[in-house]
Amino acid sequence: MSINIVIKNQIKSDAFAGIFQHMKLFTDRINIMFEPTRLYIQSMDSARVSIFEIYIPAGWFDNYDFTVSGGRTIGVNSTTLYKILSTRDKTQEMQLLFEESNDDKLSINFTSENKSIFDKQFEMSLFDIEAELMEIPPFNTTADFSISAANFANIISQLKMFGDSLDIECNEENILLTSISQETGKMLVKINIDDLTSYAISEGETMNISFSLVNLHNICMYNKIAKDMEISLTDNFPMKIVYNLDGSTDENGARLVFYLAPKISD
Repeated sequence: MSINIVIKNQIKSDAFAGIFQHMKLFTDRINIMFEPTRLYIQSMDSARVSIFEIYIPAGWFDNYDFTVSGGRTIGVNSTTLYKILSTRDKTQEMQLLFEESNDDKLSINFTSENKSIFDKQFEMSLFDIEAELMEIPPFNTTADFSISAANFANIISQLKMFGDSLDIECNEENILLTSISQETGKMLVKINIDDLTSYAISEGETMNISFSLVNLHNICMYNKIAKDMEISLTDNFPMKIVYNLDGSTDENGARLVFYLAPKISD
């Protein structure tokens, strides 16, 4: 009885490793849930301000052999897992192997047909992590837009130099991003909706909502994992940020999703 997962595609291997690269900014220990049709991860940051979810359908992998009954949850140290994944040579395929006969270990193997690249084998310890799954109910959004992930991450990094809080104003013509502090002054970025990949807002609506720039900056560290990021805003609800790992907007595709709670006005 085992779970045997293989990724041969270099781009997908890089994306899979990239998922865990910045996870230590949120949490060190996570539960990975292997299910017959997908791999799923959900966790909350230590400050309980943001939640992230990872959905990877079985078909995204080159091989997803699942011969255990029901589902299986394993607890791993995300920092250790990334250290292992970062040792993979670009030409090597990746294998994750879990066997119920050795259920306190996860085997990770890197192999290549290139004889000048040496195969690597790892065995990492697993943990029992007490974590309750949070049910995130669907909610109607007021404004939705898609923007270049790299460009948005760069803007957030600059805004963070001028304050701790990001004020977002959305209307039918543009989006205004503002950061301000008494020490450094004010920075304002105006984004015309014509410069976005996509944009939609409820007719006649103007939104004003604030978020922590520190937390948003951490989320934007994942900008290399996807070309664009999808952002959804609703008054008094968390900001929803989606990175689609395969470039698809299909909700059943491989994706990394963040929910960031808004700042409460004084």
